[in-house]
Amino acid sequence: MKRVRFSVHRTVGEARLLAGLMEGSGLSVEVRGESLSPLAGEIPSTETWVEVWLPSEEVERARELLAELEENREAAARTVECPRCREENPGNFELCWSCGLELPPTLRPRLRAV
Repeated sequence: MKRVRFSVHRTVGEARLLAGLMEGSGLSVEVRGESLSPLAGEIPSTETWVEVWLPSEEVERARELLAELEENREAAARTVECPRCREENPGNFELCWSCGLELPPTLRPRLRAV
């Protein structure tokens, strides 16, 4: 199985967040370069960056996940008024934070936190 570098990150945390999202969706992720990150400042910074690698056949699905994540991020930046109590909710909420009413499905995110 041929693996390809999918992305490069400045911190282990950024790479691990992305890897966790992908693994949670069933992708086979490999994080490389974590062992060099403590050497930041001692060696050139680009040498301490962390890479996320995937099998080449899973790259398209990973791109779809990132697009979905970006869509969810944009939804969170908007506000949605609850039809029952008129309270404003972040656009990515499934339930009204005030009254608990289920918001219409068209306003819900497709990507869910795990």
